[in-house]
Amino acid sequence: MKIFALYFKILLTKKPEWLDKFIKKYFEPVDLHVTLIQPRYIDERQIDVLKAKVAEIVNKTIIENEDKKVNFKDLVVDKESDGTYTFMLNCHNNDFLIAFQEELKLALKDHSEYVDNVTEEYEINFKPHLTIAVNLDEQKREEAAEYFTAGYEFEGQFGNLVLLIVNDQSAEERNNEKNMTIFTFGT
Repeated sequence: MKIFALYFKILLTKKPEWLDKFIKKYFEPVDLHVTLIQPRYIDERQIDVLKAKVAEIVNKTIIENEDKKVNFKDLVVDKESDGTYTFMLNCHNNDFLIAFQEELKLALKDHSEYVDNVTEEYEINFKPHLTIAVNLDEQKREEAAEYFTAGYEFEGQFGNLVLLIVNDQSAEERNNEKNMTIFTFGT
């Protein structure tokens, strides 16, 4: 069995000066992204079918430049079941992301064995967001929250759609380009 997920890479065009330092300190070495399909298990024999389904959706989808724009402004700090904290920035006013995620969910409904029930809830109650910090204890949460006391604004656009297929959820597997199938959209 392998694990797959689908996400849009995010390129921030407007961000606070401190963000890169913040991410280096509190996040993992992964691309900033909005996850559309949470990690699910897949039999290796089904991978080509999965890729074909995703390609079919991408090939029939036209994204206008305006639809690619994303604005992140509301900070959400979630306490996870293990007691650690995750920092996320909610995406605003992007109906395309919500509709596209729903289309992917419907097309991939036969692949329904999620790696984690918590992430399944993120997908079911989809609220596009950008995760910027994970696994923070109480002290680190308080320290990280101080970055958000003054005004901050995050704007950008999403780029390619990435289908990630890995053996496990380690950072090494997730960052290995050989595990990524990149889909590009026409405009």
